[in-house]
Amino acid sequence: MPVAGVRTVMVGVPAMMSDLIKRLAVGRVQLDIVSEIPDVRAIARRLATLRPALIVIGVEDAERDDKVRALLGRLPAARVIAVASDGRMTGYELCVRRTKLSELSTEGLIAFIREARADMTAPRG
Repeated sequence: MPVAGVRTVMVGVPAMMSDLIKRLAVGRVQLDIVSEIPDVRAIARRLATLRPALIVIGVEDAERDDKVRALLGRLPAARVIAVASDGRMTGYELCVRRTKLSELSTEGLIAFIREARADMTAPRG
């Protein structure tokens, strides 16, 4: 039986950063890109139907925390990778643990993505 990939939504991510994340994942974790949305404002109404385990969002530092809080408020089991215009990435999850992805190796980033899939498939009780 094939292993399900990580249901991923890319939101407002610059093409170069989107390509970089996809290339880093090749051979390490399967990303199932269920949607690529060019505008951050369009994501809220689509989250319920897309049900991603991972959201990669392009945001500026000044708006990052507010945007991420709003996303996690709507989909608390998801993980979020916030990508700034300068390429810095930060990972978020609702357990209020902030991970500076720039301090992680490629394998650390892949582990963060893999855990998103595990979080979405874990039984809730």
